[in-house]
Amino acid sequence: MQRRPNIASAGWDFAFAVLALIAGWLGASLLYALGVFAAAVIAWAWMRRNSLAALPLTQRFVQGAIALVMIAVVLGLAYWIGLMLGGHT
Repeated sequence: MQRRPNIASAGWDFAFAVLALIAGWLGASLLYALGVFAAAVIAWAWMRRNSLAALPLTQRFVQGAIALVMIAVVLGLAYWIGLMLGGHT
């Protein structure tokens, strides 16, 4: 059985990256960026709850840790790019 892409999940991931970019562009505090990160992690876990529940516990932790790092990197880069675009160096 072929997997179907989850367009809604990709849209939410993109929306959080755009929020981080806008936060940087406007020069919002790092606390706002951390709020965007927390919301992105919650949304990630909620949208993937069924597939995560099917994994063994160790795999669930490994996949969760990888996802946390990747979300942090993408949102951090988006925030930093926003800071550069907004002239807040």
